[in-house]
Amino acid sequence: MIPLSTASVSIDCRHSGGNIRVLSIEDDLVLLEQDLRDSSNWWFYWNFSAIASSGKTIRFQFVNGEVVGPWGPAVSLDGVNWRWLGEESLLSREAFTYTFRHGGEKAYFCFCIPYQLYHFERYYARIAGRKEVNRGVLTHSEQLRPIPILTLGNRNADRHIFFTARHHACESAPSYMLEGLFDSLLASDSSPVLERFLLHYIPFMDIDGVENGDQGKARIPHDHNRDYIVEPIYRSTGALMNYAEGLKTAVTIDCHSPYKWGDRNDVPFFVKRDSPVKERIEALSGLLEQASGERRDKDAIRHSSAHNISMGEDWNLPGSTTCANFFEGTGASLACSFEFPYFGSGQTAATPDNSRRFGQDFAYALEQFILTM
Repeated sequence: MIPLSTASVSIDCRHSGGNIRVLSIEDDLVLLEQDLRDSSNWWFYWNFSAIASSGKTIRFQFVNGEVVGPWGPAVSLDGVNWRWLGEESLLSREAFTYTFRHGGEKAYFCFCIPYQLYHFERYYARIAGRKEVNRGVLTHSEQLRPIPILTLGNRNADRHIFFTARHHACESAPSYMLEGLFDSLLASDSSPVLERFLLHYIPFMDIDGVENGDQGKARIPHDHNRDYIVEPIYRSTGALMNYAEGLKTAVTIDCHSPYKWGDRNDVPFFVKRDSPVKERIEALSGLLEQASGERRDKDAIRHSSAHNISMGEDWNLPGSTTCANFFEGTGASLACSFEFPYFGSGQTAATPDNSRRFGQDFAYALEQFILTM
């Protein structure tokens, strides 16, 4: 649907990650819904900008489910730097208000804190000069975007570690965690991970979906994380399978965000597999629980092994054609998904800063884990 405007406010989604359907604008009330596009299931991601004609309070009302999180929407004035608008903006889990300071002010709003290609480029610019860091192109997407791949560590290593993200385009939260993880490894004078392994990071498995603002989850006919099959339909998954073929992969962590909120969806957790990988996941989980539990930051994100989901529990079913399943099939000692929440729990909101700090804890746990291999 073409973005709408009236004398009071105009709505648009023609920016990186934009996603919205505007149903009507009447006075100070905007009715809208998330654009599901080619997703087969209902999902919750949305992202739009608004410009008010004068300084006034606008009510944004969603009509297709509860899609406004516990801290209100994420908000930005430049489309790059984001924060939570706050609980005081919430009218319900279907509506929020925003007071424009003056006419012509532009604000961006999103279901979650986004992480787009320009965020990655800004991060890469910080670490590009490190001798341990190299950048390449995994392949080009269906829309001919280059899909970046970073390698960190020992280029002569005969063992490998993979981190992947954004098999589902809207799942942006782990991307900040991963920045903290890699920063921590690179900051160490003698990281056993970077000394003994070559680490491979693919930040955008569905880069077109990320930049176009797709849900990505349950994409028709199947999404990227169900595409590890004999004849993949997506260029990125086929390229990753070819790239990893023949490598001696020790660890693969495929990073996701879970459902929108509630119960374990508010906390980080591992998606376990059958033995013997199950026991290795439990060992890494225990180390991460200890590392994150020792933090004294008031806003620290912590992991508890009690929240991990077992094979055969709920949606974690055997036989799925996922990234983790593929890497386990190649002989990886540990291959699993790791879920990182959009919002956080209790009074602890997940932000880019504390997500990066949690990534530091993950790096420490990973270093301790690989010492046992």
